[in-house]
Amino acid sequence: MDIGIHHLRCFLTLAEEQHFTWAADRLGVSQPTLSRQIRRLEESLGRSLLDRSTRHPRLTAEGRRLQAELRTLLPRLEAALQPPEPRAPLRLGYAWGFPTQLGRRAIEHLEERHQVLVQPVRVDDRTAGLRDATVDAALLWGSVDDPRLTSVQLLREPRVAAVSRRSTLSVKSAVSWRELGRRCLVVNTVSGTLTPDDWPCDNRPETGAEATNLEEYLHAVAARRGVGVLPASVAAQHPDPDILYLPLTGAPSATLHYAYPRTNPHPYAATLQEALLRTLPPAPARPVGAGRAAA
Repeated sequence: MDIGIHHLRCFLTLAEEQHFTWAADRLGVSQPTLSRQIRRLEESLGRSLLDRSTRHPRLTAEGRRLQAELRTLLPRLEAALQPPEPRAPLRLGYAWGFPTQLGRRAIEHLEERHQVLVQPVRVDDRTAGLRDATVDAALLWGSVDDPRLTSVQLLREPRVAAVSRRSTLSVKSAVSWRELGRRCLVVNTVSGTLTPDDWPCDNRPETGAEATNLEEYLHAVAARRGVGVLPASVAAQHPDPDILYLPLTGAPSATLHYAYPRTNPHPYAATLQEALLRTLPPAPARPVGAGRAAA
């Protein structure tokens, strides 16, 4: 039986219009073409579907039965054979340095397993584009306090001090958090996570320069306008011949969060969160007895 969907669509349209000219016009074919399609359908089925003894075609009993079946089945069949709509890419925002290894592994997992394109998008904003819906989700350094966002902490890592090679600090092997309190600080006013207020009141650095993105920040450090403070992984991604990255002792850890809107999130925002958590590096082993607090 050689019957195509186009034969069935021609018949159903003709059954609704009960007029060859009107049905052909609706289908966008000529009347002879429509007549041939109906004849081929009847020949394949081995029975007559139309009574042609009147001026306009009328359905036979078999025609009426087929019409009733096709009204339900044909739309479902056509829908099933349509190619799937492409899934909207997930736009993943970041601002203050992209966590390359963690982020890339999670992106590869999502793209390979779920066939969803993830587009990393740099947005120099405290929420990396979530505030104005420029992105669908974001990787954010620092705390996330917006109740409109769902967030999870992914990791904690040490901070390092970024100093000019011409700075007096460049001869040191490490710098303390308290020592930076006596220095000028470079502050990212747009997407940064630290300000002088993060130091104790009696040991608070002055603002030596302000920047609006990471490149401006590093240029200010290289020009000796102040000392910078970065998560260790961000510093590792941005080597600069005029900047030294020194261990920073006594500093609070940098935290990385993944966040996305609570309302109408991207269909795969939560799935990417699962992929990020799954690809986290294993936590270091705790020494025996480390979980006991001193009395």
